[in-house]
Amino acid sequence: MASRVNASASGAVGVATMLCASLATAQSQPAAQGWRDTARVGRPSDRISYSSSLVSRVDDNVNRDTSRLTSIGAAAGVGVRFESRPVRPTLAVEYGIAIHRYSATTRFNRVSQRLRSTLSSRVTHWLTVELVGEGALKGSSEDRDVSDQVTLLPRAEFRLTDANRARVGVSQRWRRYPTDRVQNAVNRYVVAELRHKLGGGASIETEARLEGNDARGARFDYRRSSVSCTYSAPLGPVVAFELGMQYRMQEYSRRVVRINRVDHRRVDHRIEPSAALALRLGASAIALSYDPEWRRSNDPAKVIDQQILQLSVRHRW
Repeated sequence: MASRVNASASGAVGVATMLCASLATAQSQPAAQGWRDTARVGRPSDRISYSSSLVSRVDDNVNRDTSRLTSIGAAAGVGVRFESRPVRPTLAVEYGIAIHRYSATTRFNRVSQRLRSTLSSRVTHWLTVELVGEGALKGSSEDRDVSDQVTLLPRAEFRLTDANRARVGVSQRWRRYPTDRVQNAVNRYVVAELRHKLGGGASIETEARLEGNDARGARFDYRRSSVSCTYSAPLGPVVAFELGMQYRMQEYSRRVVRINRVDHRRVDHRIEPSAALALRLGASAIALSYDPEWRRSNDPAKVIDQQILQLSVRHRW
């Protein structure tokens, strides 16, 4: 009976992994990369796999400004993934393409593409090193803007105990904005992550990141620090849920706000909770997510709220 319960929990956590992959693929966002013991749950034994996804969303502030323009959007995508072997592959390559359409605006209508490759080497039983490379055309970043981007991310994963993993990495990203070249930038960050496995298939993941953005136009230079925590757990053999919270503090080095006749650098504070529920039906996963954002700033014109409700369907062929 215990082994059957453990299998059910692992299956439900696999739903959450499929959820993250489906949302990232459909929107051409950098995919949330699962930890080594859960990333391959529920995948077929074939080295080549195919997927399709459909995402619909309601965004009550699609332009992320004080105008609060509400938009209903949809994205349909397909993807292919190659792994050098089914378990612990040394090479994994995935490609995805998606078409995006929105009401009330044409700003985000586009065809996006993403190509990602990961080279992995298990040095010892407690250390794995990886080199991740990714290229995206008209993709969506964590700031929900649209750009072309190339990313290089070397990282190391440490198995501290059976229940605890740590991961550290250093990334460099080259960003290009075809419609606003002064935003073109080199973006660098260092990241540290910790994952703790709880009983019954649940887990807690925390992340801390320090980031710098050096743009062609000095107005877009900034330094940002962020921390996040995510709790995920199965609700049954085929259902899983996820709760998250992220805080970001962003300081612009060349943007000035006058407060009481004194100039201050503009500083933004962003709070981003999230909630998601996923259901697996055979080779398919259905997910419903809610992602609000509250941004506060010493510049009153940059104080915004945003709420996104999203339904995602993904099928692995």
